[in-house]
Amino acid sequence: MSKWAVVTGATAGIGESFTRILAHDGFNIVLVARDLGRMKERAAHLESQFKVQTAIIQADLATDDGCAKVEKYLRENQIEVLINNAGFGIKYPFTMSALQAEQELLDVLVRTPMRLMHVILPGMKERNSGVIINVSSVASFIAGGTYSAAKSYLTVLTEAVNTEVRSTNIKVSAL
Repeated sequence: MSKWAVVTGATAGIGESFTRILAHDGFNIVLVARDLGRMKERAAHLESQFKVQTAIIQADLATDDGCAKVEKYLRENQIEVLINNAGFGIKYPFTMSALQAEQELLDVLVRTPMRLMHVILPGMKERNSGVIINVSSVASFIAGGTYSAAKSYLTVLTEAVNTEVRSTNIKVSAL
């Protein structure tokens, strides 16, 4: 049986690197991002270079619908690895940024990883296997606005969930 990995923010940077590493290790890859064209290019490259299967979920994780689309996929498919990588920063100080941008940052960096972990963990517990990697940041250890606060939340939640599943074969880590 082939194993599948879901990578959010799969088209660039750390997420793109994870797609290559996982495909190299024989995982089929579900790419999650907003840019359909870039996902199609990445999927074709992974399929040709690593001979794996791919699936694409076009989703804006700053929206409820985007998050729900990925949650639905996780409920309906057996996923062995979840990489919560999608993210962005805001270049303005908190008091000068747009409130909507701050909310979208929280939705992508806090709400979505929390919800995806909550949805995927029951199946992992039932199988007694799985890996979740939450891409955090050293910014989680400094006072640097909403981004730092969001990454701090993600790091602490990761530690808490890792403790909760420590007697299983499920691994939950923050990068």
